[in-house]
Parts: sequence; C-alpha cells; structure tokens
Amino acid sequence: MRLALFGDIHDNLPALEAALTDMDMQSPDARICLGDVTAGGAWPRECLQVVAALGCPVVCGNADREAFEAPQPLKVRGLPDEQEIHDIGQWGAAQLTGTERDILRSFAPTVALDDLLCFHGSPARDNEVLDAGTPSERLEELRATHGQQAVWIGGHTHQPLLRTLDGWRLLNPGSVGLPFQKRGGKYVNLAYAEYLLLDSISGGWIPTFRRVSYDLAALKAGILASGIPHAGWLAEEWVMG
Repeated sequence: MRLALFGDIHDNLPALEAALTDMDMQSPDARICLGDVTAGGAWPRECLQVVAALGCPVVCGNADREAFEAPQPLKVRGLPDEQEIHDIGQWGAAQLTGTERDILRSFAPTVALDDLLCFHGSPARDNEVLDAGTPSERLEELRATHGQQAVWIGGHTHQPLLRTLDGWRLLNPGSVGLPFQKRGGKYVNLAYAEYLLLDSISGGWIPTFRRVSYDLAALKAGILASGIPHAGWLAEEWVMG
C-alpha cells in the first residue's frame, strides 16, 4: 500500500497543483491531508475546493480553525510582520462562502489508519510544535493518552522530519504551500512543494520525502492580481527554492 501525506498548503494553489500532479505520477492508493489548507495566500476558496474534491481524510489545522473563527482582532506579540500576516488571514477568511465553511466543518482533529496516527500540531493541540527538539518525555506522555501507533505524522512546523524513537517514528512531510528558510538574516518562502510518500513493506512503512518545483512568476502574478492586502509585500516574500 502506498500513501501520500501532505499539508500546510496555506492558500497556495500553484504549489498544491504541482504537488497533486506529482502525487498522481506516484500512484498512491490513498491520500491524507494534515491540515492548514487555508489562511495565508491568494487562493482560499480554490484550495479548499480542490482538497475537498479529492475525497480524502483531512485533519483540521490551527489556521483552518482560526479561519472558521474569523474575524478576530490582531494579537500583538511583537513578532515580525504580524500586521501583514493578520490582515492576509482575515482577508482569506472573508472570501469563504458557506460551501467552503462546510468543508472546514468536515475536517477531523486526528485521522487514524492501521498503525498510523495523523494530526496537525499534536494529537492534543493543533498548534503544538513536535519536532527534533521535543522532549521524549512529552512524546511519551502524548502516546499514553492518544495511541500507540507505530508511526505518527504531523504538520504545523513546515519542516520535514524523520525522528526515530523507542519502537516508533515521528514524521513530518514539510509544507506544500509555505516551506521557509532563513537567508541573509530573514526568513523567505521557497517555491517548491513538499509532501511524503509512505510505502507499506513487510509490515513496516518506508518514507520517501518529495519536493516539487513550480512557476514562481505565476505565483507572484496571482498574488498581485488577487486583491489580497499587502500583495506586494507577500509576493516579495517568495524566492526560488
């Protein structure tokens, strides 16, 4: 059996289309979306509709939840660009019709399949960070409460991860729509889409991390034509991968 796992799309339709085209060529038996389909980009309605049309299980990410809860005031945390990020998220939520809000309602807190557990941040909270630095004590605490599956797969960090623990593994496919990297003292978004293939072989799962390029110029043109606030700022955040 081959599974394709993907998430953190963040309203980036060109990236989503590139990832799905590559997935089709890999012939997965099933797909699972790890959430954050919406919020952050120029195609909020389109991305939700494309994912819904796949008919696959979708986890609810923190950005999906926040889009459903919008409008919300800006929470000042002293972080870079927080006004721009807030305004873009509120704009995206305002574009959603009843159809897209019904799609958001269908997203699940977690998805379990055989010996896999899929979630967004963690099984406990959609905005919890699980990464290479998460204490093993916290991970075992979560497993005691949420399940002993051999493979856990989450999103949220936008960073690929393969972490082997005592008898189980923690994976993250990275981000379809918003991979990032620190360059020259600032963070930039990279024009490639990341996702994960899992192949079931002899009772275990073999992971393959995929990275797919797409047209950066088309992405920037779409952002500038969308009516999204701070379009010029957002378009300049993107660079070649």
